[in-house]
Amino acid sequence: MHTAIVETFQSTMNKCFATVVEDILGRTVKEEIFLLLSRNGIRTSEIASRFDDVVGVLTSSFGDGARVLVFKTVTELYKKYSQQAGFNFGESLRDQITLLRERVTTDLLKPRTLS
Repeated sequence: MHTAIVETFQSTMNKCFATVVEDILGRTVKEEIFLLLSRNGIRTSEIASRFDDVVGVLTSSFGDGARVLVFKTVTELYKKYSQQAGFNFGESLRDQITLLRERVTTDLLKPRTLS
């Protein structure tokens, strides 16, 4: 059961990332970002499990502007799990993801239906 919860969490995070990128940058740029990630050995299904690598690729391509995509992805992930995103833009987003993942697995939280 723990594996299914983690897989659902990762799938939800992948979808949040895709939604945020498309909402902010548009469908064409989203496709280009996924191609960029693919060229760097990161498949779309691996975005959550390799999020540090994703952040690295985005940061090397977009500079500090990539942090907006990361921040919005993490806040969207918190919304999907109906959790209060009580952190600021400058805080460690990796820690926030870890905290939410622990809460999801410990409390058996389920995401709201993804749109």
